[in-house]
Amino acid sequence: MIEFDEAIRIAQQHVEKLVKGARDLVLEGALLSADSSLYEITLSYELAGDAPPASDNAPDPAAANLIALAAIMKKRRECKVFFVDSHSGQFKGFKPYTET
Repeated sequence: MIEFDEAIRIAQQHVEKLVKGARDLVLEGALLSADSSLYEITLSYELAGDAPPASDNAPDPAAANLIALAAIMKKRRECKVFFVDSHSGQFKGFKPYTET
């Protein structure tokens, strides 16, 4: 049986491989299923949108502030649950995280 830290590492590797542009990974939770067959690793990460135009070209400070605000609003954080086989360490898949 693999340990939690190994299951977390496997899940993190698959975020980097499967979710283009994911960065700033944060471990949100790690559970062993009731039947001890799967680790359920919950990770959140930041996804950024397209880069905004340079604020140096803004005609006034208010426009520069709006451009900066638009850049912040394009970023979003997603949270997903990753499944790792507790015996083999094989990645089994992932799904969106939902509050229970």
